[in-house]
Amino acid sequence: MTMECSESLMLQATSRRALLLGGASFAAWAYLPKFARAADGRDPRFVTIILRGALDGLATVAPVGDPDYAGLHGAIALRPDGPNAAVMLDQFFALHPAMPKFSRMYRAKQAAVVHAVATSYRDRSHFDGQDVLESGFPGPGRVQSGWLNRALEALPKGERVTSALAVGPTTPLVLRGAAPTVGWAPTALPQAADDTAMRLLDLYQHRDPALASALTQGLQLEKQAQGEEMKPKPGAGGVAAMRLVARGAAKLMAADDGPRIGALAFDGWDTHANEGGPVGRLA
Repeated sequence: MTMECSESLMLQATSRRALLLGGASFAAWAYLPKFARAADGRDPRFVTIILRGALDGLATVAPVGDPDYAGLHGAIALRPDGPNAAVMLDQFFALHPAMPKFSRMYRAKQAAVVHAVATSYRDRSHFDGQDVLESGFPGPGRVQSGWLNRALEALPKGERVTSALAVGPTTPLVLRGAAPTVGWAPTALPQAADDTAMRLLDLYQHRDPALASALTQGLQLEKQAQGEEMKPKPGAGGVAAMRLVARGAAKLMAADDGPRIGALAFDGWDTHANEGGPVGRLA
């Protein structure tokens, strides 16, 4: 799991060492070529999660051992004891108390924290900063493709990794490019009856084969990703919406013929105001 700007949290298989290469693609370029081989019989997946607006790294994995930390952060500082105490990872860093599951994964050596890393971008536009993060290039507006798509394109042809999954209303820049990508997003719109969907498909097949192919793929993805328990409720947001999206993506990527690489993007992480500390908006 990679989170943009000041904080990166990477989920990793227990049998792999985290290899840090330069730039935004530090995890993927080290790990993706191994997807093609899978000589040990494993069938791994790679998922990158973008929290748009930037997760506050110093509020997520706090350097509570720094003597200046509490004074500089004031009321929003995490504390190692007292009400809503942070979860100590070692003698210096503590995890936000709202992340107990990540804490367990960290202690089981199934997760790692890559702290205080950044791109070379130093201007103040969040949009340009996101473009730099997702393109993997040093400046905004340089390319129209993302580093994860280019990594997919560079894999040996004819292997199991043939496409990637983009989850959300639009494909994030990190997955745009020449390599094939399929998209899926849950919707709160009323679901059309199977008969209606088949009539539309028949119409498209006669008038627009390309659109018919896209609709066929979309119907298959929707059926695979969502059961009755996965239907979104109107107005659902926050944690409920994130959970819904993640479960649907997991179903698609767990399938034997499903994509092995995926990207999920969630809005709402621009916490310049009312962030709170151990409780509040960020929590």
